[in-house]
Amino acid sequence: MPKALTDSVVKTLKPERGAISWREVTDGRCRGLRIRLSPTGEKVWAIKVTVGGRRVRHTLGAYPEVALTQARKRAADFIAAARDGMSPAEVSSRKRAATLTLATAHADYIEAMRGGLRASTIALKEGLFGDHIEPTMGYRLIRSIRRADIMEVISSVVTKGFAVQANRVFSELLALLRWLESKGYLDGVPSIRKKDLRSVGAAKEQARRQTLTDAELGEAWVEAAALGDLSGDYLRLLILVGQRRDEVRLMRAENIDFDNALWTISGKLYKTGIDHSVPLSNAAMEIVRRRCGNRREGYIFAGHLLDKPFNGAASALRRLQKAMLGRSAFTLHDLRRTCRTGLSRLGTDEQTAELVIGHIPQGISAVYDLHDRLAERRAALDLWAEHVARVAMQVADRESAK
Repeated sequence: MPKALTDSVVKTLKPERGAISWREVTDGRCRGLRIRLSPTGEKVWAIKVTVGGRRVRHTLGAYPEVALTQARKRAADFIAAARDGMSPAEVSSRKRAATLTLATAHADYIEAMRGGLRASTIALKEGLFGDHIEPTMGYRLIRSIRRADIMEVISSVVTKGFAVQANRVFSELLALLRWLESKGYLDGVPSIRKKDLRSVGAAKEQARRQTLTDAELGEAWVEAAALGDLSGDYLRLLILVGQRRDEVRLMRAENIDFDNALWTISGKLYKTGIDHSVPLSNAAMEIVRRRCGNRREGYIFAGHLLDKPFNGAASALRRLQKAMLGRSAFTLHDLRRTCRTGLSRLGTDEQTAELVIGHIPQGISAVYDLHDRLAERRAALDLWAEHVARVAMQVADRESAK
């Protein structure tokens, strides 16, 4: 039977000469308690208990920050909880939940999510929480949050005049609470239905279905030229390639194969997390070459500093709509939808059209059809570029005939 540990014994414990793995020394006085020694001399307290028929180990803290008496006290708490079927991890979660505020919890949540989400998504989450959730209930303990508190937050967002954004705030708050539940900090998440959100004024949203007509598309192309080289080229390339606004805005010369007219968007920046290749038509390459000149690095749409991307997408859209006399209240994403819809109108098959805009195949085809259809995608975007040039010429001819 192992001897009971003493302060002097723990203090003088050293790893064995030439050790390459951790060594454990058990405490004969407290069953399950042991101190672990690393090959470099680090000492960490741990407890082993049986929960639901399974042996689990849990770290109690490093020595000397956690003394022997403290380690025994913590171990005793975990052993007692194990008899009631609670794992050490669950006990730790409950203890932390007792003093955890929503603001601190959200900071932990953001750090946990940071590695798997784009910087823009993280910034959006932080903005929604900081602007709408934290002022109302950031100071609240998470264990005290009830359904009425969530509804109060949504109502306050609506009162500010953000009926649509209220839905985004609700989604962010619910994602946080579900993450806390998965970590064992909460036993459950309040149930709230969409009609409950409507009752306090949150907007009922429908997916946008707007696309530009051929006349609007041609006018957008023509008027973009008058906005200046940077804004005009950005809008025109957005029309030609059918990608998302930030993907085009953050386009870099290093990611373009100039010889083969191919743009590769890294999976680290792409929504799907998978590298996405975009064949560039002659019209698109003309814009890219004009923007780059002889350089082969830096942002395509850069200002005076090549390491600073174009930041005037919203302004460019407003100026374009003003030039078009407000005849079409479209968004930049509507240009992407217009491209996808146009490909179907021009006879492009659905699988190719979906791959053009970076949508991942679904169902059985995702498992068995691994053809990248790169040649087909190139033909589709070439056809689209010809269509854009044709409708733009029609607009120009009408203007010259006036």
